Amino acid sequence: MENEFEIVEVIKRVCGNAEYMPPLGWHFMFNERHFFYIKSNGRDLIRFYIPHLFNASDYGEARLAAAINETNRNVKYIKAVVLDCGSVSLGYDHKIVAGEQSETIVPHIINALDFASRYLIDKLN
Repeated sequence: MENEFEIVEVIKRVCGNAEYMPPLGWHFMFNERHFFYIKSNGRDLIRFYIPHLFNASDYGEARLAAAINETNRNVKYIKAVVLDCGSVSLGYDHKIVAGEQSETIVPHIINALDFASRYLIDKLN
């Protein structure tokens, strides 16, 4: 897979813009949601995430836990979590494989996170 700059260029083509926000990584919007892309410390892992989908306190604990567990079981590659600050966040960690093209994987990751966000919210409503 290409370097960080080339991944950001794909994000810009798919989403229109990306802004570097240290130390969080690259911020961009997709379907009115805030996303971030970061390259991990290791060279073979990239991470995309939606840092704040909604406040956990907006829902009952049991209902929220059931929806998050169902999302984690049924939406491949996505991890939904409640952060210490009370935000519900979605993440996608991807191990880079030799020969993989960012033009293929980056749109897939963005769409998967977008789908998972709608899936989780639908489960709560």
